[in-house]
Amino acid sequence: MQRITRDKTIPSSQRCSARTPAAEVELGEEFLVETINFRTPIVRTEDDANPEQYREREETGPIFVRGVAPGDTLRISIVDIRPEGHASGSKLTESGRNSFLRIEDGRVHFPGGLSAPVRMMIGEIYTVAPDWEASSRHGGNMDFNDVRAGHDLLLPVAFDGGLLVLGDLHAAQGDGELAGVGAECAGEVVLRVDKDERFKPTWPLLLKRDSFVSICSRKEYAEAAKLAIAEASEVLSRVAGVTTIEARLYVETVGSLRNGAAWGLVQPEPGWGKPMLTVGLEVPLPGSSG
Repeated sequence: MQRITRDKTIPSSQRCSARTPAAEVELGEEFLVETINFRTPIVRTEDDANPEQYREREETGPIFVRGVAPGDTLRISIVDIRPEGHASGSKLTESGRNSFLRIEDGRVHFPGGLSAPVRMMIGEIYTVAPDWEASSRHGGNMDFNDVRAGHDLLLPVAFDGGLLVLGDLHAAQGDGELAGVGAECAGEVVLRVDKDERFKPTWPLLLKRDSFVSICSRKEYAEAAKLAIAEASEVLSRVAGVTTIEARLYVETVGSLRNGAAWGLVQPEPGWGKPMLTVGLEVPLPGSSG
């Protein structure tokens, strides 16, 4: 199995714009991608969770997929995700330092003796877009916690090879990523990539066993939600053979609106501007048990 190592990260200055492939894979090939923690490549100690210099937004890639062209849809099957080292979390107010979260025995251990099961997910994953304005249509820092093993993520393609980039793994995170960080850790991700010919979304689409999730990001929550409803209705119309109006009735009745990165609703705005808010509209596939 080809291993794409964590020394092939993209500098933050080239985030969402790097177009020189770090590796190449074939359609249908399984391959492994190493990722780093944004604070220290691999967190092993409390000091690693509090470095003097951060490596924020350094994801691994771009990965060129042979046989993929502009206008295609990349179907990314997430086969497995494994943590490397331990995790870092948000600040402890008493100490002012980032928390050190130990990963042992399949659990994430928090200060004070609390723990939660390890549920690895991918916080940032995208295909390179033609410009920043279009980037959220190609994925990005969605922090949607069902981007995990056993699910498939569909992303639109703008350039030859798709140019897939991923990183920002979390060992635990609830909907919304309320503190702006999850249990941030390095790790190894096993993927398989193919082309989608059925759903053909114009925004990121997550496929689960009995449902799909249309994921949209905007600076205003209501706008993101409206986009997700429209996108889910178009997708359902296409795959179920009904009109868009009929699909929208179904989507608005049985769909569930969920949060990806929505910490901007509860945290102060950062100095660099208003953050993007991500919503996922989960829709049961017709005929499923869900």
